[in-house]
Amino acid sequence: MSRLGWGASLFCYAVLSVWLLRHPPSIPSDDAYFFVNGTLRFSVLEFRPHFPGYPGFILLSKLLVLMGLSAKQAVFYLSLFSALSLPPIAAWTAKAWGASHTSTLLAFFAVLTQPFLPLVGLSMMSDATGIAFFLIALAFMGRGKHARAGCFAGFALACRPSFIAPIALALLFEWYLKKDARLKLLIASTGTLLVFFGGVFLLEGKAYLIEALRFTEGHFSVWGNTSFEQTFERDSWLDALAKEPVAFASLILLILTSALALPTRPKLTPLLIAATTAVLWTLLAQNPENSRHVLLPAILLVIWLVSLNLRPITLSLLTISILQLGLWSQFIFQSPTLAPLERITEALHTQPSSLVVTNHGVSYLRDHLKQHQVLDAYFIASVAAQLAIAPTQQSWRLMVLKLRTEQCEIENSYKARVFGEKRFCLLLRHVEQ
Repeated sequence: MSRLGWGASLFCYAVLSVWLLRHPPSIPSDDAYFFVNGTLRFSVLEFRPHFPGYPGFILLSKLLVLMGLSAKQAVFYLSLFSALSLPPIAAWTAKAWGASHTSTLLAFFAVLTQPFLPLVGLSMMSDATGIAFFLIALAFMGRGKHARAGCFAGFALACRPSFIAPIALALLFEWYLKKDARLKLLIASTGTLLVFFGGVFLLEGKAYLIEALRFTEGHFSVWGNTSFEQTFERDSWLDALAKEPVAFASLILLILTSALALPTRPKLTPLLIAATTAVLWTLLAQNPENSRHVLLPAILLVIWLVSLNLRPITLSLLTISILQLGLWSQFIFQSPTLAPLERITEALHTQPSSLVVTNHGVSYLRDHLKQHQVLDAYFIASVAAQLAIAPTQQSWRLMVLKLRTEQCEIENSYKARVFGEKRFCLLLRHVEQ
C-alpha cells in the first residue's frame, strides 16, 4: 500500500514538474523585475531589488548566471526549482520531527497539492527559496544539529527576510529549550546574517539604514496593505478569500484541523511555534493581494499535523490533500504561456503612442514600452492632471479583475495561469474628437 501511495505521489509530482517547466521564463510583476535587475547589478537603493535586498537569493541567482543562464532565466528557474523542492524537503522535515513512514508520504503529497505552490513556482520571487531553507533548518533542529540549523535559518532570512517572525521565534524557542545548543545557534544564525547583510551594508553605506526605516514604515503604514494601515479601503484576507474561495478553503480546513488537534498534543515545539507564528504573521503583516504569502503557514501546519501521527488527523489531512488534487483540473490542462504582464506588454507594443494608466507593473511597463507614457494610478492627482493636458490623446487603463465573476471584453482580458495570479483587463478610454 505504501509503495502504491509513493508511486501515485511521484507520478503527480512528475506531472506538475513537467507542466511548470514547460512555461517560458516571463516576468509577472514589478518585484520579479527588480530581482532580475538585481541579478544583473545589485543595488538596494536603486531597487535592484528593493529593500532589504534579499542577498541570499541574489547570490544564488548570480551563481546560475555564472553557469550560463540569463538573469531572467536564473531568477525564474531558481524560484521554480525551489518550489519543486518543497514536497521532498517537507517530507524530510516531517520525518525529522517523528513522523511515521505513512505520515512522511502524506507530508509529501499534501505539500505537493497545495493550491498556491504553482503560483510561488512561477512568481520569480524568493518565497520558495526562503521556505526551503527554513524547512531544512527545522529538520536539523529536529535532529539536534543546531549549528547547521542556525546556518540554514540565517540563509532563509537572507533569501526571505519577511519570514523574520516565524524563523526568529522558532530559533528563540529552541534556544530556550536546549541550553547546551545556545552558543551554536547564536553563532551560526547571527554569523550567517552578518555575512549577508553586513555585505549589503558595506556596499550601500548609511543610506541602507535610511532606506530600511523608509521601507519598513511604508510597508506597515502606507503601501504594504497590512492590517496596520489606517485606511478603510485596503483589501483584507476576506477579500482574498472572495477572489479564490476554493483555493483558500484548503488553508481554512488546515487551520481548523490544527485547532482541533492542538488540545491532543499541547507540548510546545519550535515546529508548532513556527507554524502558529507564520499564520498570525501572514494575517497581520502580509499583503492579502499576494496569495503566495499563505504557502509558508500552510506547509508548516501540514508538517506539524503529520508529525502528530494521529489517525483522525491523518485521515482529515488525506481528505484535504485529495480535494486539493482535484483543483489541478482548473489549470493543469491549460497550455503554458507567458505571464499576463508580458502578454499585455506584447499587446501594447502594437499600439500607437498613448497613455497607459495602471498601478501594476509600472516599472516594468515603463522600461519596455518606451513609445507609451505609463502613469502610476496610485498618484491620482498626477494622473488627472496629465489626462487634462491631453484630453484627446488615446489612453489605456490596465486594471486587475478582483473577482472571478468579473468580466472583460475577451480581446482585452488576460487570464491568470494559476491560482492566485492576478487577472488583468486592458481598457481603451474613448475620447471625443
